[in-house]
Amino acid sequence: MLLTCPSCETRYQVDEAAIDRAAGRQVRCANCGYLWHFAPSLEEHVPPTAAGPAARSTGAVAGAASAAAAPGAGPAMAGAVLQPDGAAALSTTLELGSAAAPAVEPMHPALRGLLQVGATLIVAAVILVPILGRNTVVGTWPESAKVYQAVGLQTVAPGTGLDVKVTPLRSDGAFVVTGEITNTTREAVNLPPVRVGLLDMTKREVEFQMVDPPVESLPPGAIVRFKTVFEHPSVAATDVVATFGAE
Repeated sequence: MLLTCPSCETRYQVDEAAIDRAAGRQVRCANCGYLWHFAPSLEEHVPPTAAGPAARSTGAVAGAASAAAAPGAGPAMAGAVLQPDGAAALSTTLELGSAAAPAVEPMHPALRGLLQVGATLIVAAVILVPILGRNTVVGTWPESAKVYQAVGLQTVAPGTGLDVKVTPLRSDGAFVVTGEITNTTREAVNLPPVRVGLLDMTKREVEFQMVDPPVESLPPGAIVRFKTVFEHPSVAATDVVATFGAE
C-alpha cells in the first residue's frame, strides 16, 4: 500500500503485513524525520505529543515501567494498554525509506502541471462544446432542443432555412409520397430527418413515417428529392404533410 508522510508528503510503498490494520504502527519519514502513528483501519494519522522522537519512545516505555513498579498505582494502570507477544514487532518504529518501505518517486511538478491543465481543458470541452455547438447538436438530435430550452439556451429549430414540398399519390392500395427539399440559405445546411404524415379530411394525422434524406448536407440553393411509400395506409388518409423534426 502507499503511505504518505503528513509533513512533507513523501510517499512510500509499504507492505501491509508490516502494519497491523487494527492497532497501526509508529512510522518515521526518512525525508523529514516526522514520526507518527499510522492506523490503516481508522485511516487516520495521529502525531505524537512528546517533544522529540527519542523522548516519545523512551518516555512511553519509562512511564509504563514506573507505573508498573510504583506501589498503589492500580488506578493509573487502568489506562495502560497491554500488547500480546504477537504485536511486539509492530510496536517498534517502522523506518520509512528502507528496503522494506522504499520511497515512491514523486511526480515531477511540470508533469503534474500538464496533467492539471489537461484535466481543466477536458472539463471545459465537455461543458462548452455542447453549448457553443448546440445548433449542430439539435440538427442531429432534434429532441435535445427541449433540454436547451429548459436551461434557457436558444437554439435554431431543425430545418431552418430549408423548404420541403411533398406530392401524394395513391397507387395499388399504397400511398406514395414524393418530395423535394430546397436550401434557401447562402450556406450549406445539415438535413434533419423528415416527418411525413398522412392526414384525414379533418386534417388530423392518422399515421406517419420518418424519412432520412439521401444526403447529409445540402449546398446553398441546392435541391434534393426523396420518396417514401405507405403500405396499406388508413382508408381515411386523403392528404399528406411533411415537417422537419423528431417523432
